Amino acid sequence: MKFVLSFLCLFLVVSNSVLLLFQYDAYSSGLEENGKVFHYEQDVEMKVKKDKIVIKQHFNNIPKEEVNVSWPIISENRSCDLDTSDSCNRLTEDMTAFKAGENSKQSISYEIPIEAGLNDGHLIQDFLVKIETGGVSLTSLHITDELKRGGMWVSGLPLIGKTSLELIDYTFSMGTGHVHELYWQQDVLPIQYEDDYFTVYASNTLPDEVTNLLGELDFTNNEHLAVLFEENTNNIDASRIAFIQHEDIASIQNELIVKNIQAQYDLTQDDQLIAEVLSSFLLDLPIGSAKSIWMYETINNYLTTEQHLKFQTALLNNKETTATRFDEILTDIIDLKTSFFVLNEQAGTENFPLLFEDYRPVYINELQQEKMKVLFKDGKILYAAEPLLTTLGYTLNDTDKGLYVQNATRAFRFPIKEPFYVLNEKRYDALSEPFEVIGSQLYIEEAWMIRLFLLNIEKQDKRINITQSALF
Repeated sequence: MKFVLSFLCLFLVVSNSVLLLFQYDAYSSGLEENGKVFHYEQDVEMKVKKDKIVIKQHFNNIPKEEVNVSWPIISENRSCDLDTSDSCNRLTEDMTAFKAGENSKQSISYEIPIEAGLNDGHLIQDFLVKIETGGVSLTSLHITDELKRGGMWVSGLPLIGKTSLELIDYTFSMGTGHVHELYWQQDVLPIQYEDDYFTVYASNTLPDEVTNLLGELDFTNNEHLAVLFEENTNNIDASRIAFIQHEDIASIQNELIVKNIQAQYDLTQDDQLIAEVLSSFLLDLPIGSAKSIWMYETINNYLTTEQHLKFQTALLNNKETTATRFDEILTDIIDLKTSFFVLNEQAGTENFPLLFEDYRPVYINELQQEKMKVLFKDGKILYAAEPLLTTLGYTLNDTDKGLYVQNATRAFRFPIKEPFYVLNEKRYDALSEPFEVIGSQLYIEEAWMIRLFLLNIEKQDKRINITQSALF
């Protein structure tokens, strides 16, 4: 059995060595750009049993200095792999680091429990040990299923080969980068397309227009992606595995381009909105959800051609891909303060328009209000209502009958879209709306704010001071 597996591995490795060499060189350069102190290779042996996976993980090219080891949270029975006497002679007693030493190869073993067993559509996440401050340049992944379940294993690495022997099923994958997720399903989809960037699994042969598109997608990220052309019935969300239900050009472009940007800029799955907007600007192409496309078009329509180029270049060269950083870049280019990206990220599915802010911090009764925003909209000056009024001692209650604002002595009611308000059970006419909802946030117009809540506003060069003119 060992001879058969060894021969198979050797044959598959040799036949794919040229492709992997090019990917390795490109990926190693990318690791340096992403601030990794060093990079290492890993060889992973996985034995899938009834209720657990037994893993032996072999590290190569570990630096001589001490490096910390990060174990999967769910891992059990952590130990040294004792196949050879010095296989983990650098592993500390508490198994949190490889201490300083000359041996650049170390091996460890551990188990990942799967208490409910392996079910169809099973995704295992963050299941491998990592060396902190190091990047993985090359991973070899050997999966042996002792129960011969059949099915298919997908990791994002290029599939080198698979076979079913008398006692086991065996799958071998190898490629650049780390493996963050491992997916198994019972239904086997054949490979219909593969290149340096993608392995595409589909039940039917792909149309020429789809294979042509895939061939034209020249990605800067060198981590291989696995693409399954089928419905994502288990809602799998993985960094190197993509599900595409519809084999149309737009769906393929959107999914794969965004996956590439997420990997290239180290964005998490929670950063989908930022990844889609970033993809749109870098490719000058509307990509992603309706909100992402709206944000891209909103900024595009505002910027001049020169400003657009500056914004695009700044995003391309930027290492910090957060909504806050995008706002800072946009503010610098247009010389007007905005929180467009942050507020849209906070607004969920609501669209927050492109508005500009007073750059000065707001002080209420001499205390700086970090969350207070002052917006300019349609000739009006608007203040964030909730942080303002709660600081002044009021409570806010938004109901189907209107907005209730009150403190110990004053009680307001502002009906929905009615030209009046009520103060302490007395009705007053209102020629305009005191409050306005933008995105999902409530704002109050400056003149109304002064009048209703008896405030004084002093605007200095470097701050805005708000004080109460009377107390009730």
